[in-house]
Amino acid sequence: MVIWMSRVERKKAENKFKRFSRICIFIQIIFLVCGLLVTDFQIRTMLGIDDEAGLLSYGQAEEGRYIVHIMGDSYLIDISTIVSRIYNKFAQLRKIAYSIKGRLE
Repeated sequence: MVIWMSRVERKKAENKFKRFSRICIFIQIIFLVCGLLVTDFQIRTMLGIDDEAGLLSYGQAEEGRYIVHIMGDSYLIDISTIVSRIYNKFAQLRKIAYSIKGRLE
């Protein structure tokens, strides 16, 4: 027996399948990250490693500087350079907006 589906019914079924697939992938990613964190914690506990550099961790080095540890690699992040770059980008956008406004008038 063949059941014919209309275009609307097919679209609803596809959307339902897409939503279900996205939820499944999201749950799998959450399980993967949780598994990595638990495994890292247990291995560090068994080996007696007490340093702060875990799988995912961060700490403040100085005023305005942070150290981010991701999978054994350490990255130094300077907040003042990030803030100055953001201000520079906003200044460039402001200049572009004023030039467009001037051309429109």
